[in-house]
Amino acid sequence: MIKGISHLGVAVKDLEESREFYRKVFGLESSDPILGGDGTIKVSLVDTGNVLIELLQPIGNEGVMAKFLEKRGEGFHHICYEVENIAAEVDSAKSKGLEVLGEIRSGAEGKTAFLHPRDTHGVLVEFVEKEE
Repeated sequence: MIKGISHLGVAVKDLEESREFYRKVFGLESSDPILGGDGTIKVSLVDTGNVLIELLQPIGNEGVMAKFLEKRGEGFHHICYEVENIAAEVDSAKSKGLEVLGEIRSGAEGKTAFLHPRDTHGVLVEFVEKEE
């Protein structure tokens, strides 16, 4: 069951510049950067009060985020829904004919899985089961 929106993913070229923008322009603080995507992405979470903004900067020219930035430029990347049981949500999505990209894996907030955007009206969807 979907509990709500966890975060909105935003692809950025320069994580520190983006963190500074959110701080200066909107007065929003962000978390210290961590590595994600098997070491191919630097991630920082901006707390807006209700929903997080996940800033995603590729490390190097390889990986999905680098390819996304090259093809589409900076901007909206994905929406992430918090779920109670990620395994059940993945099974449910598969039973409805949706393509799940890869396997359930660890992410910035807990266990995550992605749905292919061709099955979700052009939007990359992520599920997260947050760690307590």
